[in-house]
Amino acid sequence: MSHTVHPLLKLTCGALSAGVLPSLGGALGYLRLGRFELLRPWDGSDSVRRSACYPLVPYSNRIAHGRFSANGQAQQLRGNFGDHPHPLHGLGWQRAWQVDGHSPQSCRLSLRHTACGIDAEDWPWDFVAWQSLVLSEEGLYLHLGLTNLGEQPMPAGLGWHPYFERQGELQLGFSAAQVWQAGPDGLPLKRTALPEAWDFSQPRAAGAVGLDNCFEGWDARASLYWPDAQVGLRLQAGPGLGHLVVFTPPAPADFIAVEPVSHLNNAINFPEPTAHGLVWLAPGASIERELRLLPASGNLENPA
Repeated sequence: MSHTVHPLLKLTCGALSAGVLPSLGGALGYLRLGRFELLRPWDGSDSVRRSACYPLVPYSNRIAHGRFSANGQAQQLRGNFGDHPHPLHGLGWQRAWQVDGHSPQSCRLSLRHTACGIDAEDWPWDFVAWQSLVLSEEGLYLHLGLTNLGEQPMPAGLGWHPYFERQGELQLGFSAAQVWQAGPDGLPLKRTALPEAWDFSQPRAAGAVGLDNCFEGWDARASLYWPDAQVGLRLQAGPGLGHLVVFTPPAPADFIAVEPVSHLNNAINFPEPTAHGLVWLAPGASIERELRLLPASGNLENPA
């Protein structure tokens, strides 16, 4: 079966290297320290969900059945993930991004969405999104932004969806105050204290505890550590990424996902969406978020 060719933009700095896939959702194809894969590498397929990391824009995670109300009008989005009943992760991950600049250590991409025809069923407001990726000797710096080009206020959220290989006993560490319990449909039901099995304040093996939940009150720091390779990676989120979605699927899945995001899953359908991180952008207004991926050698004793 033939598939689309997706060119890689290559970034290098010292022992670090990264590959960017503009035509495949503006995703990362890989992030390496020497030969070690800090993110699960892209498998070369047409599926952005088999990439290393992709941007979430203009919202994160699920919107219940694609239905919500905004500016006094009912909205209905079309499904974007097979038979899944809830549209997922916005539209940026399913579009080709334009390359606006590329150097040996950085690149800048953009995506313009016009809410016309069938595209309006993905998001009913015009916007332009952009992202920059800069590689330094310290790590990879990610910057994601969105501007409302429409004539009405629009809800907006941003985030990233990085994947990590379950090599050996991959350890995960992060501190959070609470977690949202989800129903059978994957939507958040209630906010609770952390069950012991979901407490990663002391880094430990990620395992396959079946998480697909959104954590609140995290301190914008998380760590991954691969004991066999003695390599670690720190996630440092900038302001406005107050939620962390953690996905630990059961075997035979070969990965976990640790996703810094700006808002709660399905926040748009809560009585006060802005209390759960969603932002309302006036016409012409913008939202921007930042994330750093910082590799390290040796054990990461805590995520701070």
